[in-house]
Amino acid sequence: MAEKKRLSYIDAAKGLAVLLVIFGHTFRESMRADFVWCDVSYVIVYRFHVSLLFLLSGLGYGLAAQRYREQTPGEFLRRKARSLLLPWLSYSVLMYLVFALIWAVLPLRGMLSGSAYALISPGRYLLDMLGNENPYCFHVWYLQTLFLLTAAVYFCDRLLSPRASRAVRITAALLIPLLYELFCHGWVWTGKAFMQKAVFFLVGTLLPERVIREHSRAFAAAGIGCGALTVLLIYSPFDFDPYAARLTGIPTFYLENAAVLGLCLGITAFMALLCRRAEQRGTELRLARFGRQTLPYYLYHQPFCCAFLGLLLYEKLGVPAPAVVIICMAAGLTVPYLLIRLLGGTRIGAAAERIGLPMGASRRISETESANGSI
Repeated sequence: MAEKKRLSYIDAAKGLAVLLVIFGHTFRESMRADFVWCDVSYVIVYRFHVSLLFLLSGLGYGLAAQRYREQTPGEFLRRKARSLLLPWLSYSVLMYLVFALIWAVLPLRGMLSGSAYALISPGRYLLDMLGNENPYCFHVWYLQTLFLLTAAVYFCDRLLSPRASRAVRITAALLIPLLYELFCHGWVWTGKAFMQKAVFFLVGTLLPERVIREHSRAFAAAGIGCGALTVLLIYSPFDFDPYAARLTGIPTFYLENAAVLGLCLGITAFMALLCRRAEQRGTELRLARFGRQTLPYYLYHQPFCCAFLGLLLYEKLGVPAPAVVIICMAAGLTVPYLLIRLLGGTRIGAAAERIGLPMGASRRISETESANGSI
């Protein structure tokens, strides 16, 4: 029970992060061009929502670090490939097959033609998958990137003493923004995503989660300031893009990372405060329960519940933008829930589980699994 209470705030923060991911995916480019509130909502949420997931995954890795050190490289990689790479691969293949079937229907082909969902060759699709630029389900880049980061930290821990490993991770967290700005702009998204999000994962592995719990009010207060700084940087009168500039972008990239990191830590600490209050009342935060089973929601909300549905509603049917956001958000939560309820525990669900597609029954994210850095 103590372990459950200790991790409930991480689960709650994870649940919030996935809700923000779904919310960010409800906006289409045409909606952003037409309405300022759509563009502002999209830009702000995209600045930190996945970074929050990587920070939480790093915290989870830190909780399980000792157990990981006891695993052989083969055992560790096999388990992580099962939990991260297999869903990435299976869902990518499934989406390609689905869009190939849609493309075969002539009336639907006309709707897809000229869009990001036009059918491409299997070879091109495979290259896009490996480059983390999947045109049909781009959001699965998180799974591949998390696997690479987790494996990198594992081998660092495996090959070095605890003190040396910690020193290497601290040095990497400090140098990676510089290396990214100097050398990584021309890389494929697999490498760029690794370098962009490594800082957040590494800080998560380095920061004892008890520090967040014991100083949650201070972290939450600092998070408010960092959130304000993040917004200020986004809408600064100075024209800079921390992900596109080079030498001139180094200071702003460090500042951007610091602000977003502080915001993510503040959100996590705020969840700790909410969970503590709920425990004092003898209850549990619903967001924490949701956070233990987020992988199905993360996978299945895209592309059909948000991107594809939003394209149909807004650009083809002329549904107002606020209604599109509400409908897509509801679909992004309802469809995965129905899949879990209807298929979880059935033979179809079991078959899906075997190929890495979570159906909730056997892939429920428990307190122990939360410590593994899974979604």
